[in-house]
Amino acid sequence: MRLKLRYFASIRELVGVAEGEMELPEGSTVDDMLETVKKHHGRLRDVDRILVAVNGDYVYPGTRLANGDVVALFPPVSGG
Repeated sequence: MRLKLRYFASIRELVGVAEGEMELPEGSTVDDMLETVKKHHGRLRDVDRILVAVNGDYVYPGTRLANGDVVALFPPVSGG
């Protein structure tokens, strides 16, 4: 399956691009996608937590992805 990736804030700075695409096997999860992204963009290996939204909704690590999904990766946010 093919995914469109969008990187935001410090994640974008670490990977050096705002968008990309990725091929993963059918049935892959958010965890599988993150593992592949971290292998491809070595600077992300040290990032402990990445928030992920799929098609505009935040998702859990075990969420299954589908062909054509738009996946956004964000650093954790804090504030008051």
